[in-house]
Amino acid sequence: MSKPEALQRLRSARGHLDAVIRMLEDDRYCIDVLHQLGAVQAALDRAAEPILDAHLRTCVADAYADGRIDDVADELMGAVFGNRRPSIR
Repeated sequence: MSKPEALQRLRSARGHLDAVIRMLEDDRYCIDVLHQLGAVQAALDRAAEPILDAHLRTCVADAYADGRIDDVADELMGAVFGNRRPSIR
Protein backbone atom coordinates (compact mmCIF):
# COMPACT_ATOMS: atom_id res chain seq x y z
CA MET A 1 0.00 0.00 0.00
CA SER A 2 1.24 3.45 -0.80
CA LYS A 3 1.36 6.40 1.54
CA PRO A 4 -1.54 8.13 -0.30
CA GLU A 5 -3.69 5.03 0.10
CA ALA A 6 -2.92 4.82 3.83
CA LEU A 7 -3.77 8.50 4.20
CA GLN A 8 -7.06 7.98 2.38
CA ARG A 9 -7.99 5.14 4.73
CA LEU A 10 -7.18 7.32 7.73
CA ARG A 11 -9.27 10.17 6.31
CA SER A 12 -12.12 7.70 5.93
CA ALA A 13 -11.74 6.69 9.57
CA ARG A 14 -11.79 10.37 10.55
CA GLY A 15 -15.01 10.82 8.60
CA HIS A 16 -16.60 7.90 10.41
CA LEU A 17 -15.43 9.30 13.76
CA ASP A 18 -16.91 12.71 12.93
CA ALA A 19 -20.19 10.91 12.24
CA VAL A 20 -20.03 9.23 15.65
CA ILE A 21 -19.51 12.60 17.34
CA ARG A 22 -22.48 14.08 15.50
CA MET A 23 -24.59 11.05 16.42
CA LEU A 24 -23.77 11.47 20.10
CA GLU A 25 -24.48 15.19 19.94
CA ASP A 26 -27.85 14.38 18.35
CA ASP A 27 -28.66 11.71 21.00
CA ARG A 28 -28.91 8.97 18.38
CA TYR A 29 -29.79 5.39 19.27
CA CYS A 30 -26.90 3.67 21.08
CA ILE A 31 -26.79 0.66 18.75
CA ASP A 32 -26.48 2.94 15.73
CA VAL A 33 -23.56 4.71 17.43
CA LEU A 34 -21.91 1.36 18.19
CA HIS A 35 -22.27 0.30 14.55
CA GLN A 36 -20.60 3.52 13.45
CA LEU A 37 -17.81 2.98 16.00
CA GLY A 38 -17.28 -0.43 14.44
CA ALA A 39 -16.81 1.29 11.08
CA VAL A 40 -14.20 3.58 12.66
CA GLN A 41 -12.31 0.62 14.09
CA ALA A 42 -12.46 -1.28 10.79
CA ALA A 43 -11.11 1.73 8.89
CA LEU A 44 -8.24 2.08 11.37
CA ASP A 45 -7.46 -1.63 11.11
CA ARG A 46 -7.39 -1.38 7.31
CA ALA A 47 -4.88 1.47 7.60
CA ALA A 48 -2.74 -0.23 10.27
CA GLU A 49 -2.29 -3.55 8.48
CA PRO A 50 -0.19 -2.34 5.54
CA ILE A 51 1.82 -0.04 7.81
CA LEU A 52 2.68 -3.02 10.01
CA ASP A 53 3.48 -5.10 6.94
CA ALA A 54 5.89 -2.46 5.65
CA HIS A 55 7.52 -2.20 9.09
CA LEU A 56 8.05 -5.95 9.28
CA ARG A 57 9.52 -6.13 5.78
CA THR A 58 11.90 -3.19 6.21
CA CYS A 59 12.66 -2.01 9.75
CA VAL A 60 12.40 -5.41 11.40
CA ALA A 61 14.39 -7.10 8.66
CA ASP A 62 17.12 -4.48 8.99
CA ALA A 63 17.18 -4.79 12.80
CA TYR A 64 17.46 -8.56 12.51
CA ALA A 65 20.37 -8.22 10.09
CA ASP A 66 22.05 -5.82 12.55
CA GLY A 67 21.50 -8.17 15.51
CA ARG A 68 19.01 -5.83 17.19
CA ILE A 69 16.05 -8.21 17.22
CA ASP A 70 15.37 -7.84 20.97
CA ASP A 71 15.08 -4.06 20.65
CA VAL A 72 12.76 -4.21 17.68
CA ALA A 73 10.69 -7.00 19.27
CA ASP A 74 10.20 -4.89 22.42
CA GLU A 75 9.30 -1.88 20.30
CA LEU A 76 6.74 -3.83 18.30
CA MET A 77 5.19 -5.47 21.36
CA GLY A 78 4.84 -2.03 22.94
CA ALA A 79 3.23 -0.62 19.80
CA VAL A 80 0.74 -3.47 19.54
CA PHE A 81 -0.07 -4.06 23.21
CA GLY A 82 0.97 -0.83 24.93
CA ASN A 83 1.27 -1.22 28.67
CA ARG A 84 -0.74 -4.44 28.65
CA ARG A 85 1.92 -6.56 27.00
CA PRO A 86 1.18 -10.29 27.26
CA SER A 87 3.64 -12.52 29.05
CA ILE A 88 5.73 -14.60 26.69
CA ARG A 89 5.79 -18.27 27.57
